[in-house]
Amino acid sequence: MSRGRANILIVDDDVEVANALATMLDAEGGYESCLVHCASDAVSAAAEFLPAIVFLDIELPDMSGYEVAQLLRRHAQLQATRLIALTDNIEHPGREDARAAGFERYLVKPVTLVELHKVLRRRISIGYGPVPPRRSRDQPALIRNEQPA
Repeated sequence: MSRGRANILIVDDDVEVANALATMLDAEGGYESCLVHCASDAVSAAAEFLPAIVFLDIELPDMSGYEVAQLLRRHAQLQATRLIALTDNIEHPGREDARAAGFERYLVKPVTLVELHKVLRRRISIGYGPVPPRRSRDQPALIRNEQPA
């Protein structure tokens, strides 16, 4: 992780949703975003990128987000990583499953700026330090733009 910048991993097979979330983070500044679009890339990306927060779609085509969360929790370096579940189903019955898998929050897509701010503000109270200053537009986010299979 870059000094003063929080790494955030976005795992979503919907490329438009992932890009929209990365764009909101980019506008906030102070965050390095890494995007992957399938579960099979999520664990290796997290182990390499060491994110403070992972926004993780729970309905991925190759593996459930719950399974990915369990794999992430097995890595010693990712124990403090905050997991945020994403779903496009407002009636999804998995809120309790999400908590059991280690997700801190459960957000319905598309994520609003208000919801994003709530997640980012929480960094202060859990020891990641203050929210970093806004990044200038000439500092692009890191994006792994692999397309889902």
